[in-house]
Amino acid sequence: MSTADAGREIDAAEVVADAVLAIPEVAELHGGQFGEVGTYLPGRRITGVVVDENSCAVHISVHYPADVRSVAERVRAVVARLVDVPVNVTVGDLSTAGYLPVDAENAVTEPATVTDIAPNIREGN
Repeated sequence: MSTADAGREIDAAEVVADAVLAIPEVAELHGGQFGEVGTYLPGRRITGVVVDENSCAVHISVHYPADVRSVAERVRAVVARLVDVPVNVTVGDLSTAGYLPVDAENAVTEPATVTDIAPNIREGN
């Protein structure tokens, strides 16, 4: 699926990537452990999204403390409206940088530390 846009082709992977990144709890698209997840287009690469005739794979990093399952389901629902193939969402990482929840009830007043996220781990180890 692609359409012309001012002399440049817009691929389904770009549309999916833009829609996923518009979800506030998504920190970024994730390229996989070795950077293997992505779509190569002329002159550019869309990291974290692969759309083919059989499926759509979306790999993301989620902002902590967002609920990982609900974010993945939201991503799946958004992408399913854009493509006509099954959507597989993989959460590859959590990010603690630069995110505060929208609702004040769950607001974080200070950035999380490793010990906040995993109390059994000591910082610096």
